[in-house]
Amino acid sequence: MPDKKTIRQEQKAKLKALSPLAKAEQEEQLYQKLFQQPAWLQAQTIAVTASLPFEVETTPIMEAAWQAGKTVGLAKVVDRELTFVKISADSALTAGESFGILEPENGQELKKSAIDLVWVPGLAFSDAGLRVGFGGGYYDRFLADYEGESISLALAEQRRADWVPDNFDEVVGQVLTLADE
Repeated sequence: MPDKKTIRQEQKAKLKALSPLAKAEQEEQLYQKLFQQPAWLQAQTIAVTASLPFEVETTPIMEAAWQAGKTVGLAKVVDRELTFVKISADSALTAGESFGILEPENGQELKKSAIDLVWVPGLAFSDAGLRVGFGGGYYDRFLADYEGESISLALAEQRRADWVPDNFDEVVGQVLTLADE
């Protein structure tokens, strides 16, 4: 079995090679699936990460949340810990230090207990909810004592299960895919 470092390299290359049209078509179907989930419908406060160009785009998720009257928290790394800051459509964002991902410049930090649903990014996902992220452990540490719902959207190219999980790997509550259920 490949190690996580190898999987990260393979997955980044695979996702970067995906045609923008094919990616957009899959994303649209995944959004529609997400917006029908009980966890989404019941959530008052959602938390997301600003996506990198090759990841599932999170802007439509934030926009749908605002349209539905939900509070949106955007990921921000503070002292190597993942936090979420309440944002609006016009919040100022800046590239973060960890991975260059856009983060809120300032704003009210949301308490973990106030977040109903957290969208968990990753490079690879198994049907059992295991994931290979970017290697910082931020989401594993966040999820370790998070009591709300967690969900990921996985493009077809992100589905695989050929790695051995580490004992600190946290399982995502639900991984939405386009596979036949």
